[in-house]
Amino acid sequence: KIPNKIFARKCEIKEITDNKSVKSFLDENHIQGFIGSKIKIGLFYDNELVSLMTFGDRRVAMGKKSTNIGEFELLRFCNKLNTHVIGGAGKLFKYFIDNYHPKEITTYADRSYSQGKLYEKLGFKFVEKTPSNYYYIVDGMRNHRFNFRKDKLVKEGFDSDKTEHEIMLHRKIYRIYDSGNLKFKI
Repeated sequence: KIPNKIFARKCEIKEITDNKSVKSFLDENHIQGFIGSKIKIGLFYDNELVSLMTFGDRRVAMGKKSTNIGEFELLRFCNKLNTHVIGGAGKLFKYFIDNYHPKEITTYADRSYSQGKLYEKLGFKFVEKTPSNYYYIVDGMRNHRFNFRKDKLVKEGFDSDKTEHEIMLHRKIYRIYDSGNLKFKI
């Protein structure tokens, strides 16, 4: 049960330009942490950020990067920990639609944590289940595989005749697999 409840209608909606505060909020409140974004929209209650939704171009790691005007990816949504902002996602999403007039929005729900019900409530349609992904565990922290691409490893001096996986095994850095994602589109 979530102890703090706030109604979105009692919150002020603002676009956020300060990446430092967005990074801090996502790292503290979103299970996947910070990701860079073009558009950051927040709900503020008594001048405190309590809910955040971010958008950007579609990511390379999640499929083709969009170069089409009007195509976006909903990258992150979260509320402040232990706080339920009732109607928050809907209010933030409506603001985005009304102010940016997207032609298409894609988003993903990590199957390890979500069934994607929020996206369905926002009007998204399920597209597909993606295959599982892997990450590397370095010093007890989960790191995205993109940071350990073979081309980067070779530039760091590792053997170009070995695969990314072989190089990482030699370094005693192991993969951990997730459950894949649910892809949604509107």
